[in-house]
Amino acid sequence: MSIFTENKIYPEEETPLKEHFSEFYDSVYVAFLPFFRIENETKSKSFKASEKINVEQAKAETKELKSLKLENVEIFTSNKDYPKEKEIYENGVLIKWKEIVSNTELSDSIELNRALKTSIGAYKKKLERQDLLKTLNDYTDLEKIWHPSEGGFDLFTKKKIYQAFKNFNKDIIIIVDEFFENTVELDLTKLSEYEFIDKIDYKDYYIYSSDREILFTIEWDSYFCLVAVDKNKIEYIENHFEGFIADEKTTHLWDW
Repeated sequence: MSIFTENKIYPEEETPLKEHFSEFYDSVYVAFLPFFRIENETKSKSFKASEKINVEQAKAETKELKSLKLENVEIFTSNKDYPKEKEIYENGVLIKWKEIVSNTELSDSIELNRALKTSIGAYKKKLERQDLLKTLNDYTDLEKIWHPSEGGFDLFTKKKIYQAFKNFNKDIIIIVDEFFENTVELDLTKLSEYEFIDKIDYKDYYIYSSDREILFTIEWDSYFCLVAVDKNKIEYIENHFEGFIADEKTTHLWDW
């Protein structure tokens, strides 16, 4: 049995990443989902991927909620102004986490990750960092920088995934959805970069070469994905994705 046959590709929260993937890979990279700017953006709006709304708004927008008694809950909805992938592909400019950190009072990627997770209500109240979120929002709103969307491979990451597979001559790629219900096989020799990007849906959580030598995986509410490879490939990943190499103790909860 293995992580593939048991459908346990993504590690448990407190399991060391390297330990989880050790049967197939000796290196794991934590890759941040990037921010981005749309060239010639002129509109004034919120630059988050999702926004908190009140119960009345939620019930007005979603008929299934009208009959429910909703108390002491936070409801988030997708930002209707969030750019489509085609627009991002044609006019988007990637913004690294380190640029956000260097231009704000956020001290490091840990605080940036906490700000992002606070923005979607991913923490219990006592763990939220509204101060960090305000710092982030003040800067991104001023600079018209869009936040990444959580829990899915964004366009820029999918682009880099395509390039990584091509670099290592991995032509046959397997894509599996969140609940292991649908598996798709792609032949990269027949797909352009954008065609590959377009094939990956928001809830496709596992992408790997058919020989399983390179694996990309993500989990809901996360602003980072994991790249599992052997040590001969980790340098390429480190040079093309922003993030860090996991050590023996690094877990999914690396920001704590």
